Amino acid sequence: MGIVKKIKKHFKRKEKLKILQTQDVVNIELWDPSRKTIVFVSRDFPTHDQDSGSNRLKEIILLYKQMGYNCILFAPHVFEDNSYVKFYQSLDVIVFVENNKYKTIDEFLPTLKSVDYIWFNGPFALNLFYKKLKNILPQTKFIYDMVDIHFLRYKRAIEIEPTRISLKKNYKHFFRLETVVAPQLDYIIAISDKEKEVMSQYADRNKIITISNIHYPKIDISERKSFSESKGIIFIGSIHEPNIDAVKYLYENIMPIVWKANPEIEVSVIGNVADKLDLKLFPKFKFLGFVESIEELFMNSRIMVAPLRFGAGVKGKIGQAFEYFLPVITTDIGAEGMQLVNNKNVLIANDKDSFAEAIIRLNNDETLWNTLSQHSIDSLQPFSLEAVSSTLKNI
Repeated sequence: MGIVKKIKKHFKRKEKLKILQTQDVVNIELWDPSRKTIVFVSRDFPTHDQDSGSNRLKEIILLYKQMGYNCILFAPHVFEDNSYVKFYQSLDVIVFVENNKYKTIDEFLPTLKSVDYIWFNGPFALNLFYKKLKNILPQTKFIYDMVDIHFLRYKRAIEIEPTRISLKKNYKHFFRLETVVAPQLDYIIAISDKEKEVMSQYADRNKIITISNIHYPKIDISERKSFSESKGIIFIGSIHEPNIDAVKYLYENIMPIVWKANPEIEVSVIGNVADKLDLKLFPKFKFLGFVESIEELFMNSRIMVAPLRFGAGVKGKIGQAFEYFLPVITTDIGAEGMQLVNNKNVLIANDKDSFAEAIIRLNNDETLWNTLSQHSIDSLQPFSLEAVSSTLKNI
């Protein structure tokens, strides 16, 4: 960022502080010195209704609240008028916002009697705040939540696009962060046992704990629209590189084969992919952008697809589909770490022809569709609140 932009940003923040007259940390009156305290640190304030990582973090915070902890949430440059701050305020979570009493989180945290844990939400938070907070809170236990293994995601992306220099730069950056810096912390949170195995090559295995996404049924299966009542395909995307690639791959390679067999099948894409894609190049897709409530789309659609060719971690969009008993077609990358069985929990296909064949098959086969839908409960079992709560209590 240039010096002029930095100055403008500085004065804009000061002006906003004056307007809001923010005097203190949101919900600070809830802090109880007799309880243990955990601070969740994120580069970006979590938007629970926009991405699965933020929703997972929300569920983890709520579990810690149920365990009786003081829960403090921090992301830089956030003000109390932010709608997501208000959401967490309604949940009785303490939120550090830009305020007139404490200029930074470093000034605020030492005023507390003790901070038992600092939880870094992803590598950006780790990179920005670990050294600083370790210096001011040397006795605190530090937890690094990987969310997914970023260097693994970039390694896989390089295999598809080996000439992209930016991918190689990102791979080197995250490899150092995740294999040199992260092992210095007290705990590393992996999103799946598969990723735990990968990280065990670089860090003490006893430090690595698996906490996956958190999912549970959002409806009763009897409320689910039946095979005959539902139609069309949905995909949940974002500016995340694997999702952008998946939209292109679906449009350019898979759907032309499907449309030859059934030109009537519609594809709807949820999420802010327009920030990275020229939508005019995909005229046969319906781009819905951010959808505040996805329930109706999940209930009325016949198939969820996730044709991911690279990536890492556990895919929240697939877990969301199971929450609404919506059958899923994905790749081995998409199903990774979720303990899913082909033809029972999902359909798995790894090339354009088999993926297109799976779409055509599932769209026409009511018995198969019902089998996948009914096994959604089993698919969700490893991601239950009870399983995650039990793991957190052991940290």
